[in-house]
Amino acid sequence: MPPPASLQSSAIIFLKKCFSFPTFLGAILVAANFAIVRGLRLDPDTWWHLKYGETILQTGRWPTVDGWSFTVHGMPRVAYEWGGEVLTALAYKLGGLRGMDVLLITLTSAFIILMYYFAWLRCRNVHAAFFATFVLLPVTVLCFTLRPQLLGYIFLLITLISLERFRQGEQKHLWVLPLVFLLWVNTHGSFTLGFMVLGLYWLAGLKDFSVGGLYAVRWQPEQRLHIELVSLLSVAVLPLTPYGTRLAAVPFGVASSLPLNFSHIIEWQPINTDFWQAKLLLVLVLGFFVAQAAFRFRYRLEEFSLFLIVLYATFVHFRFAILFAIIFAPLAASIFVRWAPTYDPRNDKYALNAALTFLAILAFILFLPSELILQKSISQDYPVEAVRYIQQHPVPGRILNNYNFGGYLVWSLAPEREVFIDGRGDIYEHAGVFSDYATVTELKPEAMAVLQSYQINTCLIQRDAPIAALLASSHDWKEVHRDGVSDIFVRKAAIALSIGK
Repeated sequence: MPPPASLQSSAIIFLKKCFSFPTFLGAILVAANFAIVRGLRLDPDTWWHLKYGETILQTGRWPTVDGWSFTVHGMPRVAYEWGGEVLTALAYKLGGLRGMDVLLITLTSAFIILMYYFAWLRCRNVHAAFFATFVLLPVTVLCFTLRPQLLGYIFLLITLISLERFRQGEQKHLWVLPLVFLLWVNTHGSFTLGFMVLGLYWLAGLKDFSVGGLYAVRWQPEQRLHIELVSLLSVAVLPLTPYGTRLAAVPFGVASSLPLNFSHIIEWQPINTDFWQAKLLLVLVLGFFVAQAAFRFRYRLEEFSLFLIVLYATFVHFRFAILFAIIFAPLAASIFVRWAPTYDPRNDKYALNAALTFLAILAFILFLPSELILQKSISQDYPVEAVRYIQQHPVPGRILNNYNFGGYLVWSLAPEREVFIDGRGDIYEHAGVFSDYATVTELKPEAMAVLQSYQINTCLIQRDAPIAALLASSHDWKEVHRDGVSDIFVRKAAIALSIGK
């Protein structure tokens, strides 16, 4: 018995949507993203995030104190990004480095598609939305590393899309936000950005006004009640974590009490025009203001306020460049729509779109790097050979390690060999360890005294770092290992003592 005509019609409509030109443009964006991130872009912090995830999966418990360093051992420290950490650990458990690579490609592709859709919501033109997203791709991928914050940015886009659809009269989409915030608070501290966005949308709808190119539209009473109720429900889910209300307070502590991290960690520093992507960002900002002066575009109060906020945040801390891309994409699309052609489904080439999409999927499968290639890539950035040396030739005493190596050492050696420092900068700064680390690596006069005070007998540092020259010239230290990434120096007295034993 043949299927009903209505069912056949629904299936045809569904297939047309799947292989429409707008979907094909999304596939192009995903392909461009794949070409950039397929080599498994990891951050030094990825490794200790992975360690947290593995620990939770193995023990069924959520850590509450540090157990991987000798400098802050036993101090309170929760896994406040545990959701993303467990997801990363599951990817590694199921597929090794390739599993992590697939996870990164999946998350970044989801981000790109959501940003493309968000831009389309504002301009309702697929060409303009595609071009805006494509132009911003180089800025966006600067932040595309496998860390829980990537999930946070995805949740932010879902929040913005839900609010935009609500602003356009689609009431039901806002009810997803309490669930989003429940996942968000258990994944990354950027959930505070979600509440900032909610607050701006609510505030901008309290009163009608129009001043120059800015305007605001008052919420209808039922709309205002709706957004207030959803906001309250979103706040109510924040304590639903393994740590109770503690996770909700973490972002405020990080933002207010880590001056050394902000001044020493590259991603927290102001925009650096040595990167060509930073120059592109500046060109886009200048182009936006030129277009505004020439064509007098009008913007809603909440979207322009968000633009100014993220623009300031990006210039102060370059890690927020991805926030700039998120907020700027719909603004850029609303400018590009002036010159972009409209999409006419009647002219769509569904078969061609489908064929090209399947070719892209085949390319993803064929060109996904092998486990061996990914291992070689990691060995170019992290002390893989040095760790192997330590495992085969145990070095004596406590180890001073490079900050960027700390996460990898935590994952590969802890808790058997504890580290001096790693990317969990909050706990190390509060304990004064970060300050001591800076004293040593910046070769301040008391550097050697700091090493002595911590009873450091081994230094695993980045190859050709300034401290390497100091140790190499010292009669008290001996280089025992050197590779393309790292150096290991051991105190001669410790070597003599270990031989004597």
